[in-house]
Amino acid sequence: MMELNKKKEIILYLLLSILFAFTIQQFPFFKGNSLHLIHAIKDFDSNELQNDWIANQTNHLPLFTFFNHLLIKFFSIKILHLVHFILLSICALFLFLICKNEFQILNRPYLSIIWFSLFTLIYHEKSLFGGVAGQDVINEGHQPASYGVLFFIGIYLFLIKKNFSAVFFICLAASFHPTYVIHSGFLLFGISMYFIFKKEFKLLFKLNTFYLILILPITFYVIYNFLLVDRIFVFEGQKILVERAPHHALIQSWFSYKDIFSILIYLISLIVVFKKNRIFIPLLFFGLISMAITVIQFFTQNYSLALSFPWRSSVFLIPISTMIILSFLIQKISKYKINPKNFAIIFFIISITFFSVKNHLIENSNQNFYKKIELTKKIKDNFVLIDRLLIPVDLSNIRMNTGLPIFVDWKHPPFKYDEIIDWNKRMNLAKSFFSTNDFEKKKIILVEINNLEKVSHVLMIKKKLNSDCENLIDDEKYLLVRAEDCF
Repeated sequence: MMELNKKKEIILYLLLSILFAFTIQQFPFFKGNSLHLIHAIKDFDSNELQNDWIANQTNHLPLFTFFNHLLIKFFSIKILHLVHFILLSICALFLFLICKNEFQILNRPYLSIIWFSLFTLIYHEKSLFGGVAGQDVINEGHQPASYGVLFFIGIYLFLIKKNFSAVFFICLAASFHPTYVIHSGFLLFGISMYFIFKKEFKLLFKLNTFYLILILPITFYVIYNFLLVDRIFVFEGQKILVERAPHHALIQSWFSYKDIFSILIYLISLIVVFKKNRIFIPLLFFGLISMAITVIQFFTQNYSLALSFPWRSSVFLIPISTMIILSFLIQKISKYKINPKNFAIIFFIISITFFSVKNHLIENSNQNFYKKIELTKKIKDNFVLIDRLLIPVDLSNIRMNTGLPIFVDWKHPPFKYDEIIDWNKRMNLAKSFFSTNDFEKKKIILVEINNLEKVSHVLMIKKKLNSDCENLIDDEKYLLVRAEDCF
């Protein structure tokens, strides 16, 4: 079967990757947990977030913040949709290039089209693409984790012997999302084991020195800003963080039969590439170290290990492993004397069309979100009147969609141990205020809240406030009142 020349190959792979990215309906900005953008936008005149408590806590994403701030400043926030589109395309393209490097049969154009069709199915099906503990490397929302796709660039560059470029992209991913620092170390250990196996000690030394030069700045930033706190805060802060998201941090909360299947996928992929040392050895140690530390955390119940999320390596390993297995199967099927041309084109058109229509038109999850933020539009009409807002803690869309300072909400915690303790204190006060029906008790709690930070307005469920206060918004469920007038 005819193979394409290099230039046409690149165009084809880029086109297929871009078409895949079009099947995904990106989330609107500030949907759900959007804390990661607050430091990037807080200094713009269009909002008052520079006065928000959480916006003045320690920033755990310095490079992400700087990069996004510049883009928004010189273009608009919509430019981030383009950035995320590029990251989605990178995800598909470099996973393919990793597989093509190991299975040369994918040089055939129609087999590559079949690969992208299968990848589209796998991505949208989620369970064979995502990692354990409800994590994935990239989804519909623009967030720091999305820059993890740079790991795929790094792995591919390592496979084609661009070693220093590979290390650069791996460290760049970790710099955008410092949670990946530990995983960059796992992967570099695997790469180092390959060079030890090949007895290339000089290159090993140079590469690890280069890695340390690149990774130490973000590592020192994290240690200095988040870990060097008084020991009396550490355990309490860790406990709050773990209890806030046990489905991510506690193995007993997230582990299920699906994760056994994910491990099986990973092990099968290792068998498939067993004779390909350059990919087998790094992936072997990348996964084994992650699993070993996960087991240690399970038996020791160590919160520091839990909050390092060693199992998050799965967000890279599972998609790579799944696509390695599928590439192997494509290679096996291709040995039969069949012409996949018509099948490949039809299969690709069906998969791209189906998921594009499903996500953009039929399900259109964003439409539901836009209905939810009708409330924020009503609140924003009173923007100039409001200095700080006290809201029910489960309303996660208010802060970022109004641009107003909020006393506290559940979705936006800080990550430094002493700061998370302060956040928890605010949470307890806010929950107590909204849970009690005793008006006098509400007044007492509001005094405590104002001792921490004065709120000018309160958003409440109508049936929870039996008082003749002026309501500043017209909403079926909520009312917005001036704190001093009602309490």
